This record gives sequence, C-alpha cells and structure tokens, in this order.
Amino acid sequence: MLFVSCNRSEHQFAGDYSYKLSGELTVLEEGGSSSYVMVHKNGQMHILEDKTSRGQVIITLNEMNGGAYTLTARVKGDSLLLNPYEMSTNLLTAQSLPLNDENSIVCRFQVTGKGVRNGDMLMLEEQWDGYQSSNTSVRMTGTKMTLLAERN
Repeated sequence: MLFVSCNRSEHQFAGDYSYKLSGELTVLEEGGSSSYVMVHKNGQMHILEDKTSRGQVIITLNEMNGGAYTLTARVKGDSLLLNPYEMSTNLLTAQSLPLNDENSIVCRFQVTGKGVRNGDMLMLEEQWDGYQSSNTSVRMTGTKMTLLAERN
C-alpha cells in the first residue's frame, strides 16, 4: 500500500494573526520632500488558502478603528509575494491631535511587498506609492513599511 502526502506550501501561512503596521512616509511636493513616521496601525489578519488557484492565498486585514482590505499573495517556498492592491488611509497632519477629518488627509496607495514566516511570526515588508486624494500632484511613497503579525 502506498500513501502519498501533499504538503502545500500555502498551508503554512493559513491562520489568524494579530498585526501591527508601522513605517515612514515621504511626501514629494513641488518645493521638496518631507518624511513622516506613520501612526501605528493595529488589527486582525486572516490568511486563507485560495482553493481556486494553487499557490495563492487570500489575506484580509481588518484595522482597529479603520478599514478592511482583501488582497491576494503568491506563495513561493517560505515567502509570500503580495499581488499589488490599492488602499486608502487617513494620515494625521498635526501632532498629538485626534484622528478626524480636520486633522488628517485621505491618501490612496498602490501597495506591493513580500513576507516571510518564522515560527508564529510573519513579517511583511511593503512598498507604498500614492497621492493625496484631494491633490494628486502631491506624491507619497512609503518606505520601511513593516507589518509584523503574530499567529493567534
């Protein structure tokens, strides 16, 4: 009798995680550029195997006090390669003020990145490229954008 085991690589990432996202944004304007440390974002992340496409996973990010996003990624060995996705977020424009319409700007970003898992931890390094929604001439790039997640 012959038994065959199929260990699909996308299964290693499947599960529920708590995450924290942080990074640095650079705003490129006509007069120069400025860098800002982004306010940390926390939430829950769920990774599911995509049953319709081998080697793919579906990722949902549910931000505390924020939006929810669904994206997909390819699994390559021990790495996740994020398929490009769009997101919008509010960025604080003044220090130590509550995040509301008067103290923030809405920005839209195209996000790509890759990640690796080590035990119960998953680290995604993302690249953000976008603009301020009300002024598309103000470009923004996100560097050192790190999403660190721990399996629940």
